[in-house]
Amino acid sequence: METVPNLITAAANVLEVYIVRIQEEASPSLAHKAAAEPKGGGAVLAGISGASLELVCHYRLHGNVESLGVLPNGATDGGKRRDSIILTFRDAKISVLEFDESIYGLRTSSMHCFEGSDWVHLRRGREFFPRGPLVKVDPLGRCAAVLAYGLQMIVLKAAEASTGLTAPAEDSTFRAAAASRIESSYICGLQDLDMKHVKDFIFIHGYIEPVVVILHEHELTWAGRVAWKHHTCMVSALSVNTTLKQHPLIWSAMNLPHDAYKLLAVPSPIGGVLVIGANTIHYHSQSASCHLGLNNFAVPADGSQEMPRSGFTTELVAATATWLTNDVAVFSSKSGELLLLTLVYDGRLAIYYSHLVLLLETYGSAVFILFN
Repeated sequence: METVPNLITAAANVLEVYIVRIQEEASPSLAHKAAAEPKGGGAVLAGISGASLELVCHYRLHGNVESLGVLPNGATDGGKRRDSIILTFRDAKISVLEFDESIYGLRTSSMHCFEGSDWVHLRRGREFFPRGPLVKVDPLGRCAAVLAYGLQMIVLKAAEASTGLTAPAEDSTFRAAAASRIESSYICGLQDLDMKHVKDFIFIHGYIEPVVVILHEHELTWAGRVAWKHHTCMVSALSVNTTLKQHPLIWSAMNLPHDAYKLLAVPSPIGGVLVIGANTIHYHSQSASCHLGLNNFAVPADGSQEMPRSGFTTELVAATATWLTNDVAVFSSKSGELLLLTLVYDGRLAIYYSHLVLLLETYGSAVFILFN
């Protein structure tokens, strides 16, 4: 059975799974005939003439989904394996789901709960946390991590080999694909690693072992003290050894703006991580770093060189981002702007220049506006 891509959406306590149906480009003879009868389906892109979403299953859960992650199958032998879904719920509940062909729906493969009297010490005396558990997954599917109770990182180790929920059929043609599974879990207290006020974390590409980068603030500041203390954030990269349960620090970067709030892992072969702030974008890796100012509020760290700036003024408060290619990312700002960020590297995995352009200025505009 051919692998079909899926789309998973979570809205409050509603979980839905869609199948992406892709219509391939017709043969040249059919395409010539179709050209004589134009339709409103749009142009052909990379051999694809159209795509649609088909609802597979719909679930109403008993709690609001705080975050969602997809655990890749991690198969290196070309075998048939499926991805799994990791859901987190307040205050520290984790569910791992997989697709079961026998019921044509989702089933729970494992559940992890770090609440109750046995785990009350994880709260460190607090009763309320402003943010629910946040899950992030290693790109190669070797493990996942959940940040709960502010400073407790729950590491979920993925099994190297797993079997499906249902017994495989005798005929290999209809044999059910195995899904990624969680083998074990343990807790890493970030306060023991001299971290506090964690804002975000993410797994990055290009390492033999899983490497997680954590954005944290070592000394708090506020709007009234920005003139005296404004670069209070830093990133720390930890190598995760799930066997020995050790997390050595391999590199770090300091003097990041206090308004940095999100990390975006840069795909291979570049690697590294983007640190997104309200007024700046920073790139950091083990061997290189660069930054880009977005407006007049972008202030370089004390003693650093003058900060390069984009050709226009914008801000990235509450922005979201994803990658179009390995070196081009698209940002969506809260005001409706679409921004393209291009990373230029010299082949030695060293970033030396960043370029930002405005792709779409307002909602509903039918014309793309480019500014250098």
